[in-house]
This record gives sequence, C-alpha cells and structure tokens, in this order.
Amino acid sequence: MESHVKILGLVNILVGAFGALVSLIFFGVFGGASAGTDEFPLRGFVIVGLMVVMLVLAIPMIATGIGLLRFRPWARSAGTILAVFSLMHFPAGTIAGLYSFWVLLSPETDPLFNPRFSTLHLRKP
Repeated sequence: MESHVKILGLVNILVGAFGALVSLIFFGVFGGASAGTDEFPLRGFVIVGLMVVMLVLAIPMIATGIGLLRFRPWARSAGTILAVFSLMHFPAGTIAGLYSFWVLLSPETDPLFNPRFSTLHLRKP
C-alpha cells in the first residue's frame, strides 16, 4: 500500500501543477474573462469560474502530494477532502477521486500515516 500512497502523491502534484499551468495560460494568453464572451457570454463566465477553481486548488493539491510522499498524517485528511472535489471532473477526475478514496480510506494505510511508521521506515537498510 506504500507504493499506492506514493503514486497518489505524485498524481496530486502533477494534477495541481497542470491545473495551475492551464489556468495561468488561460488568463495570461487568452485574456481570461474576455474568452468566448462575444458569442455566448455565459460560457465565458463558466470557463473563468472553472479556471479560478483550478488555480485555487492547485496549491493545496501540490502541498498534499508532497505530504503524501512524506507520509504526513495531515495529508491523508487533506487528500480525502481534495478527492471530493476531484469527483466532479468527469471522467479522469472521477477515476482519480475514487482511487484516492480507495488508497486513503483503506485500513492498510493506517500504519503508514502513524508517526511511529516514519521513524521505523527511515531505519530500514
């Protein structure tokens, strides 16, 4: 289960970085709120809202990914909360959210996030 937590940490870092990159490109290159307002004004507001959410969630996702790689107890809670938001991004986010729930809520991961595990884990040859 240790490898699943590390994979989940990397997925969170990559998704957060990708979301930040896409939203910054959207606001910087495409003009943000002016995108698509000529033909369908509502579409422009929806896209801007989605990009703002992606930008706001990027930092917590990257921080949670780093915490998961280091088996920090707070990262398990934060990852579970972020998995709820991931479920809304069908289909890839839904798959990532379900995988997050399976990994983080599994009884096999309890010892990994125990503070004693980190000291035992570092002592392995």
